[in-house]
Amino acid sequence: MAGQTDWTDDDDRIGVPVGRVGTPVREPAPGPRPHDPAEPDGAELRPGETELGRPPQVPRNLAPLSDDDRRRLREAEEQQAARELAEAEELLASDPAVLRWAGLFAHPLAAAFLVGSAGVLGLFVYSQAVSVLNGLAGQPDWVRYAGYAGLGLLAGCVGYAVLRLAVLYLRLRRNRQVRLAGLQELAGRTRLRWLAHAKSAEAKARLEEYLRTFPVDTDRDRRALERVGLTPAAAAELRRVRDELLDPARFASSDQWFARFRGGFQGPLDAAADARIRYWAKRTGVLTALAPNALVDSLATTYFGFAMLADLCRVYNLRAGRTGTAVLLARVFFNAYLAGQLTEWEKLTEEHINQLFTPGGPLYELAAARVVSKVGTKAAGGVLNYFLIGRLGRYACRLLRPVGLD
Repeated sequence: MAGQTDWTDDDDRIGVPVGRVGTPVREPAPGPRPHDPAEPDGAELRPGETELGRPPQVPRNLAPLSDDDRRRLREAEEQQAARELAEAEELLASDPAVLRWAGLFAHPLAAAFLVGSAGVLGLFVYSQAVSVLNGLAGQPDWVRYAGYAGLGLLAGCVGYAVLRLAVLYLRLRRNRQVRLAGLQELAGRTRLRWLAHAKSAEAKARLEEYLRTFPVDTDRDRRALERVGLTPAAAAELRRVRDELLDPARFASSDQWFARFRGGFQGPLDAAADARIRYWAKRTGVLTALAPNALVDSLATTYFGFAMLADLCRVYNLRAGRTGTAVLLARVFFNAYLAGQLTEWEKLTEEHINQLFTPGGPLYELAAARVVSKVGTKAAGGVLNYFLIGRLGRYACRLLRPVGLD
């Protein structure tokens, strides 16, 4: 009859209609299909599947993971997580790099450097003091007493600078510097984004505590800041930015908060610190250029170094860690020793130059050149001390900044 279609199972093309068209297609009855001997043993259909387009079957005898297999997989995952966490902790190290050594050796090396510098400076100052006192012993009374008074005043200034820095250091908190570059790099690692978020929240909370304890509210605090170069207008701006940063609804993300802290709060502190470094560097250069002997150079450089460190700690209201403190003190002592040695080198250079002006020498007629040589050697020593104290100040700022300049 027209409109009907016959189906046959003898054709190799399954599902191909033959005969008349129009008969509705009948779906096979659901139910388990009888086992075909041509199929491999161990393969079976999952519920709801047919033999048409089915995925590869899983053998029935596939063994599950044993306890030993699970243990090995768990140990491998723990080792990988430990390696990633170690890398993350290195990226987010709170203390800035003081020495390019492992943490196990950094502090002993810094302590050895400090003890060695202090010992060398002590021996040099002792020898110079004995030499100066022996020289004063043969002078008239008024010269001798004036020399004693000057040496006593200079030693008192050094003692005051050391005591001031020590008292301020004991009162301040240790700086745990935030490294924004490490946080950003950690946030790019998909498996450790949770750690980056946690560390960002921890760093922000630590900086908020720093803002709350920064001394800028009372008149006494403002006077102390004004002595280190922060004007009343700058102090008022710091208070405004601090209140803005402590407002929890002010910033939409941590990146914006860190950027505002770095530019609005830490920026004026960096500018004031740079001004104090230039202030003490100029005085060091001028005084060491005018100093009459190596002892005065060493004591003056020691005083200026400790005074500058105290001002920088006051500006940031923080102190360095143990290793950083040891390196800073060692560099102060080394600079003082080097300033004294520069005077000795200046004398040696001057003696060689003076040989050119002896009667019969090639430049004997140029008497003014002797004055130029004297002034030139002292000026060279003053310029070198200027750069040494400036380098010490910049290194101290790198250790004291709340947020590192990556």
